[in-house]
Amino acid sequence: MIRKIFDMIIDYGGHLKLFSRNARLFLVGIFFVGLNLSIFSLLLNLYFKELGFTEDLIGEILSLGAWGTALISLPAALIIPKFQVKKVLIISVLLAGIFSIMQAGLTERSWLLLASLILGMASSVARVASAPFLMQNSTPKERTYLFSLHFGTYLVASIAGSIGGGYLPGLFSHLALSKITAFRGALFVSAGLSLLSLIPFLLMATETKSKKRFDLKKQWNKKLLAERGLLLFRICLPFFILGMGAGLVIPFLNLYFLERFDLPASTIGLLFSLLQVFMLGGILLGPLLSKKFGMIKTVVGTQLSSIPFMLVLAFTYRLPLAVCSFLFRGALMNMSQPLFTNFAMVKVKEEEQTLTNALLMLSWSLSWAVSANLGGRLIKLYSFTIPLLIAIGLYIVSSVLYYFFFSTETDKKMGKTVLTFRET
Repeated sequence: MIRKIFDMIIDYGGHLKLFSRNARLFLVGIFFVGLNLSIFSLLLNLYFKELGFTEDLIGEILSLGAWGTALISLPAALIIPKFQVKKVLIISVLLAGIFSIMQAGLTERSWLLLASLILGMASSVARVASAPFLMQNSTPKERTYLFSLHFGTYLVASIAGSIGGGYLPGLFSHLALSKITAFRGALFVSAGLSLLSLIPFLLMATETKSKKRFDLKKQWNKKLLAERGLLLFRICLPFFILGMGAGLVIPFLNLYFLERFDLPASTIGLLFSLLQVFMLGGILLGPLLSKKFGMIKTVVGTQLSSIPFMLVLAFTYRLPLAVCSFLFRGALMNMSQPLFTNFAMVKVKEEEQTLTNALLMLSWSLSWAVSANLGGRLIKLYSFTIPLLIAIGLYIVSSVLYYFFFSTETDKKMGKTVLTFRET
């Protein structure tokens, strides 16, 4: 066992040396972006509850952020290829920082909804560009590892953000501030941290824009439109259904521990930091499992393996059981995310990668825009059991579709295809 762990570390270390300077700076910048995301995701709902907001209003605010992502995803896919990703990242980080501050400082419903909408739009632009950027700044040899480390960087940032974010309100409370002011101060600090990502993004070399661009009118005739459109539909549909399930419960898991077990923000922060550790372990294992079983079988297997833990979360009122299920569910479900993103980028042509990434974001954000709003209403009416059971059903449907659409044609070939992608 120790030998296998040592070999895994050596394997990852060897591939890390192959990362380009741009890729490394990008990962540093993403770390600070991830800090802000993790602190906000931990504290924002708790802050809203302190303001007296109900779950349905919180769900409405969260859904507006998803609508912002949905509205900008496809336009961003068409605009980004015309600009250097470096400039796109700098502008999006500036806007995200500004509207994070606005979201933390405002209290009126209409302004919060508007801030959430624009913040969702600003934050999503960089995510649309990320996968094509990683493809352009890597070679087939280290690409799978770079995609996993990209996702892993978010997890490391989330560990730090969850621990620090959980204690920040307490630190501000020691200054004799009210609970609301303490939460607001913590969110302001979080927004400031996100602006630090500007430093590595500014240091990145200006990349050469890809000569291959997606042009629907020039590159797709009716026959090709039907063929490629069907592929994109098959890629996005299971992802959309997965997002529907996730949106019902994932944005509210901090409220789950607050309302069902009456835990303070600092303890919830520690639980979320432990979750990131488990998720990071799963992410690092992902490429190794995909080599043995194939990408799609790994995606399907890990998603289905999370179902028993979701059932425990739905029904238990015992904290130790809830914590264990929370950790293992998160590790298993999130293990598959970078693998499927890599899979989707491999399945499409280079000029279609930005569009494909945007469509995946659109699928996810549209599903969250609907289900987060619905989830808040269901939780207000029925607590957490019903939304969790519905999410389980949607996760199963998503997994079945992944397997039905892709297993027979990819599991035997994906390893070779990844290594020869630029030549195919």
